[in-house]
Amino acid sequence: MTQYKDLVEKRRVMIQAEAWGEKIKEHYYQQDKGYFITYNSGKVIKIEDGSNKLIEFGMSVEELVDQYLRFGNENK
Repeated sequence: MTQYKDLVEKRRVMIQAEAWGEKIKEHYYQQDKGYFITYNSGKVIKIEDGSNKLIEFGMSVEELVDQYLRFGNENK
C-alpha cells in the first residue's frame, strides 16, 4: 500500500487547491462597468442583470496547485 502514498498525497493537495481556488478573493463594483467577483483561481465573473458572465478563465490545475502551495495553505 505504501507504493501509492505519493500519488494519494498529490491528489489530496490537488483537491485542496481546487477547493481553495473556488473561494472568493475579492469583489468590487466599477461605476458604469458593473459588479465583478474574482476567485483565488484567477477566474473573474461579471454580474449583470441577474446573470453571471465569465470574463476571465482561471488558472490551469498545475498553476492552481503551485499558487495554493505558495499562498493558500498559510493558515495551516
